[in-house]
Amino acid sequence: MSNISLETLKEWSTLGHRNSFGESIILLAKEREDVVVVNADITTTARLVNFEKEFSDRIFNVGIAEQNMIGFTAGLAREGLMPFVVSIAAFAPMRCAEQIRNMLGYMNLNARVVAIEAGCRFGPLGNTHFATDDIALMRAIPNFTVICPADPHAIYKAVFAVAEHKGPVHIRLTGAPGFPLLYPDDFEFEIGKAIEYRPGKDVAIITTGSVLWEGIRAAEILEKKGISVRVIDMHTVKPIDVTMLDSVFAENKLIVTVEEHSIIGGLGSAVAEYKAGFEKAPKQIMCGLGDSFRKIGNYEFQMKDNGLVGEDIAEKAEKALDLS
Repeated sequence: MSNISLETLKEWSTLGHRNSFGESIILLAKEREDVVVVNADITTTARLVNFEKEFSDRIFNVGIAEQNMIGFTAGLAREGLMPFVVSIAAFAPMRCAEQIRNMLGYMNLNARVVAIEAGCRFGPLGNTHFATDDIALMRAIPNFTVICPADPHAIYKAVFAVAEHKGPVHIRLTGAPGFPLLYPDDFEFEIGKAIEYRPGKDVAIITTGSVLWEGIRAAEILEKKGISVRVIDMHTVKPIDVTMLDSVFAENKLIVTVEEHSIIGGLGSAVAEYKAGFEKAPKQIMCGLGDSFRKIGNYEFQMKDNGLVGEDIAEKAEKALDLS
């Protein structure tokens, strides 16, 4: 695995998750000749131009045809290559769900579906361009692993981690340009193993994706009020880290799940599904996108309007917490 400098990570943080993935896949391709990239006419949008310059024979643009793109990707995987298929999240996985299910999941192929601009980052373009239910879809497809990295460093780690993984993977990328670098130092990234970002005994805030930052902000607000807050980066939603959840159920008084996704079928649902098997477990509240289509507005508006900023998360947690 290539070494990555703090200066590079800071630059990626400024540029956003598309650049973070685009540069990470170049580093991986330098180490593995089987890595190829497939996209549906978004080479520039997905920040794959540098990859194309360096590996012009290892990138395939199939045109605006996402369903065909998945079939093409499956063929590459069947021939022993490791394709990373990159698309806007609203189009893949959402537009080509059947092909992903039948051609990648059912065949259990070593393909990686990378969804950029997931969640509500494309707010001004309207609900046709939101991807707020893709975790629910991908969790339901057998054989798929679902990963949501929190920052540029985690994206870099995830790209290299999935290269060693067997079976299909969905990598979900969220966050606007300038999203914080939360892991400035080297850290262990293991598929299926959550990261305890900070310890705490009262509230456990469990996040997935770039909203880890808002979870940290909420923790800092609550800590000033004397409430001890544990923050967990559940970067792998499937398979979820049940060992970490066992620890939370045993040690914390309230669970707050935070995700830039519908509260139906996402991280909150995954935690609740596992918690249902326990006779005694902490109360859980879910911070996410409700069961409705979203209002149109920029990313900052979307995050505030849906209660996904640190202040709102902290307020919900404080109201739900019973310290008596």
